[in-house]
Amino acid sequence: MKQKIVIVDDDKLVLDLYSDFFKQHDFKVHVATSVDAALKIIRQETPDIILSDIVMPVKNGFVLYEEVKLFDPDIPFIFMTGFEHDKKIARKLKKVDYKWISKPVKLEELLNLVLSQLKN
Repeated sequence: MKQKIVIVDDDKLVLDLYSDFFKQHDFKVHVATSVDAALKIIRQETPDIILSDIVMPVKNGFVLYEEVKLFDPDIPFIFMTGFEHDKKIARKLKKVDYKWISKPVKLEELLNLVLSQLKN
C-alpha cells in the first residue's frame, strides 16, 4: 500500500513540483494551500507524514503542527522554510525538536528525510 503524504504550501508551483516528485516515488499525495484545507484532508485521510511550509497567509505551519498533534501526535511532521534565519522562526525551531529542511529544498534530500521519519 502506498504511503500517504500531505504537502502544505501557499505556493502552487512548489506544491506541483513536490507532488509530482513524491508521486514518482510511489506516494499517495494530497496537497493543500492553507492550514484549514490541510486540516480537512488530514482528518479525512490520516496521512503517514506531513510536510508543511511555515510562513503562509492567515495561519502558519506552527498552527498546523499544533492542530495535528492534538488530532494524532504520532504523525511525523516536517517543516520546510526559507526563513530559518528569521530570529522568531529560528527560536521556535530550536525550542522543540522540530524536523525541518531549508528552502529551496533539494528533492533527494527531502525524500531521504521523509523516508527516515517514516522508519521511526
